[in-house]
Amino acid sequence: MWKPPRALGGITRHMHIGGLAAVIRFAIFLIAHLAGAGFALAQSQFSGWTIEVTPQAATSGIKPKPSAPSKPTITRVSLTEEANLTRLVFDLNRKIDVSVSTLVDPDRVVVDLPEVDFRISPTAGQNGKGLVKAFRFGLFDANQSRVVIDTDGPVRVVKAQVEGKKPQLVLEFGRATPGSGTVTDRSKPALRPGYDEEPLVETARVSDRPLIVIDPGHGGLDPGAAGPDGLLEKDVVLAVALRLRKLLAETGRYSVIMTRDKDIYVSLDQRVRISRQHKADLFISLHADAVPEESLASVVRGGSVYTLSEHASSEQARRLAEKENAVDILAGVQSLANEEADEVRNILFDLLQRETANFSADFSRLLTNELRKHIALARDPQRSAAFKVLQQPESPSVLVELGFMSNADDQKLLRSPEWQNKLARAILAAIDSFFAKRALGAVYVP
Repeated sequence: MWKPPRALGGITRHMHIGGLAAVIRFAIFLIAHLAGAGFALAQSQFSGWTIEVTPQAATSGIKPKPSAPSKPTITRVSLTEEANLTRLVFDLNRKIDVSVSTLVDPDRVVVDLPEVDFRISPTAGQNGKGLVKAFRFGLFDANQSRVVIDTDGPVRVVKAQVEGKKPQLVLEFGRATPGSGTVTDRSKPALRPGYDEEPLVETARVSDRPLIVIDPGHGGLDPGAAGPDGLLEKDVVLAVALRLRKLLAETGRYSVIMTRDKDIYVSLDQRVRISRQHKADLFISLHADAVPEESLASVVRGGSVYTLSEHASSEQARRLAEKENAVDILAGVQSLANEEADEVRNILFDLLQRETANFSADFSRLLTNELRKHIALARDPQRSAAFKVLQQPESPSVLVELGFMSNADDQKLLRSPEWQNKLARAILAAIDSFFAKRALGAVYVP
């Protein structure tokens, strides 16, 4: 008796003796299979036969979906100096288009790229050489990366191009002299396209639950403070923010919005705008500080909570606000000043701000008390300064410094998932207390 082959075109058979009808049925099945009819059956039962059908793309008529193209990748960076030129080179896996611009006060070179996967050390740009004092890199906007180079005075961009069979982005700088020009592309680097210039449109509330805006500081090409072993502020605060969002969502009592939920740059103007657009009932900005003096790193530690004030509570608070307010400059962005103001608007602003300031002070006190139960706090942990991100007349807002990246003990805690979760729970407890008091109409007036 004729026996069908063991495997043919994805068909495997298990056979025992059957009649002629079984053979005919198998032949019909085989012809249909080879004709591309395709069978969705995982198993078909014939008299005397068991036939297992393995679906194949070739017979199903379904073309495989093409995979999304991978992002360009930067795998290596080098900074060298020779003669009167400083050379910064990024190794790429394929060619890309770049745009180069310069900014002053302070002097910077801005390089805009398509979204790039930076597979180099996050701290690669901390040590300068020649005309380059330092550089930063990262995601600046959706589908756009940016490199910002701090220069030692005005520079002339001698070369800015991608070249070679193994592509490299080559940037060469010389000292600018009067009349020499500064850059090959004189266009100004973009703000976030069309965002800061658009009029504010408030978003309709879809729930009567209190809306919390969580603001993880820094992000993208703005790393924030860095620890001795490379731990970055932007990563720590995002981790805590994501844990806090999860805890808030689990209660079912709050709506939550984040100014960023990934490693991307967000300007200070945008952070405030997001809060105002959604009419936040509470705005919490998360940060981690650092002291530049090595002699103080081992002794300065602990968390603190800041509210808005025109006059800083201390010189340290003033310096911190000044540093945080300058992050847009470091990212190659010029913040837009709102110069519209009339007397009526100023009066309304002052009235709103006084009420909001009371609520902010109340939450600061509640949060400080909760944090004290779980983490070390700095001396005089309730502080105030003119932080731009807290300039929100409609929304109570605080800026929380979780600890000091420069302190070994704090840094160990800041990278600990258990500690991050404990911290998020302490913030949640303060939020619960704050809105419970608001519901009763109680508010702390300092």
